[in-house]
Amino acid sequence: MSTVRFCSAAKASLSWARFFYSLLDTDEQRRYSLHMAGIKDLAGAYERVSAIIQARLADFKALYATGDEEALFAEMCFCVCTPQTNAHRAWDAAALLKKRGLLARGGEARVANALKECGVRFHNNKASYIIKNRDAFLPEIKERVDALLNDGEQAARNALARVVNGWGLKEASHFLRNTGHGGVCILDRHILRKLAEYKVIPAVPKALPAPLYFEIETKMIQFSKKLDIP
Repeated sequence: MSTVRFCSAAKASLSWARFFYSLLDTDEQRRYSLHMAGIKDLAGAYERVSAIIQARLADFKALYATGDEEALFAEMCFCVCTPQTNAHRAWDAAALLKKRGLLARGGEARVANALKECGVRFHNNKASYIIKNRDAFLPEIKERVDALLNDGEQAARNALARVVNGWGLKEASHFLRNTGHGGVCILDRHILRKLAEYKVIPAVPKALPAPLYFEIETKMIQFSKKLDIP
């Protein structure tokens, strides 16, 4: 009897868990115990840091509420920079663009040099994306995003992934989270590894086309609900 079939129900009742546990052989019991202990650790870890997480989410919502176009475009630029680049370096790049006055103005070469200084990979391509996004979204970025959000957060995310240069579903999800919106998952490689570790998905996929992204996102949301993690 497969361990995986039972481990997905993280918040099953104690009697339910004990019943199936008794059906497993010794090695499976050990693996199942370790897995359930890991899930309990995850729920406990969230409880310990939930106040910090909620405070950070409140900061994101406050940023969006201000309607600060430069700040919102900095978040857009950050998400352009994140693919195959450390998040800290990506944010350093967005901050440097702001410091040098390159968010709302400045040519592609200067933007590319700033990205390169911060260690952003594919800085030339990403600089090109930033210039195109500037032309398309400034100075009405909040109005554009608000209009998309009228159809719901997932629909807005999907639309942003289509229209923002240099973005896919992950980057569009990241932007919405960083501007105080929920309902979508940032499925980066770290999250995917953890989902595989907790048996939410069988393995980390080699590629993540849209249908698979949506499927894994649904499973992650269901898993989070079982753990009472919003």
